[in-house]
Amino acid sequence: MRFLRRNALGVYGVYAAAIVSGLVVTPVVIHAIGKTEFGVWTFIGAITIYLSLLDFGVGPSIVRFGAEARGRRAARDLDEIASTGLAIYAVIGALTIPVGLVLAWLVPWLSHAPDDLVWAARVATFLVVLSLAARFPLGLFNNLLVAQQRWDLQNLANFLSTVAYAVLVVVLVPRFGGLVLLGALTLATTVFRLSLPLLWLKRELPGLHVSRAAVSRARLRTLLTFSSSNFLVHVTQKIVFSADVIVVGIVLGASATGSYGVAAKLFALVFGIGTAVTSLMFPAFAELEGAGAMARQRSLLLSGLRIGTALMLLLALPLLFIPDLLIDAWIGDGYQASYPVMAILAGVLLIHQPIYVLTQFLIARARQRSVALVSLAATVANVALSFLLAWLWGTWGVALSTLVTDLVAFAYILPRIAAPAADSTTSALLRAVAKPVLPALAVAAVVLVGIARAWEPDTLPTLAVLGAIWAVTAALAIWRFGFDDQQRASLQRELIRRPRGAAAVLDA
Repeated sequence: MRFLRRNALGVYGVYAAAIVSGLVVTPVVIHAIGKTEFGVWTFIGAITIYLSLLDFGVGPSIVRFGAEARGRRAARDLDEIASTGLAIYAVIGALTIPVGLVLAWLVPWLSHAPDDLVWAARVATFLVVLSLAARFPLGLFNNLLVAQQRWDLQNLANFLSTVAYAVLVVVLVPRFGGLVLLGALTLATTVFRLSLPLLWLKRELPGLHVSRAAVSRARLRTLLTFSSSNFLVHVTQKIVFSADVIVVGIVLGASATGSYGVAAKLFALVFGIGTAVTSLMFPAFAELEGAGAMARQRSLLLSGLRIGTALMLLLALPLLFIPDLLIDAWIGDGYQASYPVMAILAGVLLIHQPIYVLTQFLIARARQRSVALVSLAATVANVALSFLLAWLWGTWGVALSTLVTDLVAFAYILPRIAAPAADSTTSALLRAVAKPVLPALAVAAVVLVGIARAWEPDTLPTLAVLGAIWAVTAALAIWRFGFDDQQRASLQRELIRRPRGAAAVLDA
């Protein structure tokens, strides 16, 4: 993989900033604007993210075809990909603003916002919509850089924008407060984040030429045909991560949304951290596809499943075993309803991680249609079940519906779609996922159940000490018993020594 060490370090630099930002910003916002207004803000974030679906799956398609062209050494194809993609995004951009205006008008009614927050909610929603609209034209060129495996450029912009947002929120929101300010800060930092990597575009792609003449009907057909199934995958991923909050808001109201939102914030943060390294594999999968290196591609898939599972175990098991300690130390008392939600969502993290890796692999192999249909069916079932269980059991029932449907989807995708596409066996893929589980659970029984419950840390500093004990002991156990000698040597070679080039991949 190209720039693996630099990209991996950059990704975790970003998420280190995101962790600090999340730990600091969320309590500041809650205490500054109150639980109900925070619930409305959480609802805005959850529902406006659906506007990113107007991408129609074009962004991942540009990454896939750009990386595949790199594998074929077909530099001229990038001109068609970029020019045709920009033409598509021009149409999408024209649709975003009116749709956003309608959504902004409806948000106060959908979220049961109090009368004094109606116009603030509408303005904040529209500002967030503008930040999403900026992602289309600017995101095109960012996707071209990702296709070159230049995640480091995005990482730098993400790090700086995360820090800027946290500082601005901490300084301004307690003094001036309000949803509108939060929306304005979101817009400003989003534009900054998307614009900064473009400073390196010409250096990375010196021959890139975007023009109307390079817009090709054949390329348009190829992108849109590929994107149609990719769009379904994109839709289902967005719904999985945001539908729960919307269902809670509609069925149970803004206050319950605030409680669910606390667990959802930790869920989103951990999912982002846990999938960061495996996200780096998508353009590598596509590049190896273009180069016809199927054995290396399969090796990368097995490594991605094992590494991804190991990392998610480190992150998700504390949420599963000590959600009450985490939430109390982070936010304070009064969020007992968040405990079971957090524990169930931890289970979702552990199941969704291998689904995420398999989905990236299948898209790179142009097998996304089958996984898209399965994901769509699971998502429809998830939403329907969420409404039913929200009415029957409250907030934790909504989280349970996501866990159940993810389990069913994984049980189908692994043997029916992923194993044949990888020319592998179901048992080989399962072993890649399962091997780190037992050593992680053994350490969790001692540290997260035994030590944590005897100690009961109730502040962030003491909880950080427990977290350090857990991270070190669990990582050592997983490294020793979750990987064999060949895999450990391969990881050390990739992360410590200089990368050998784009075709170098981790051994399974």
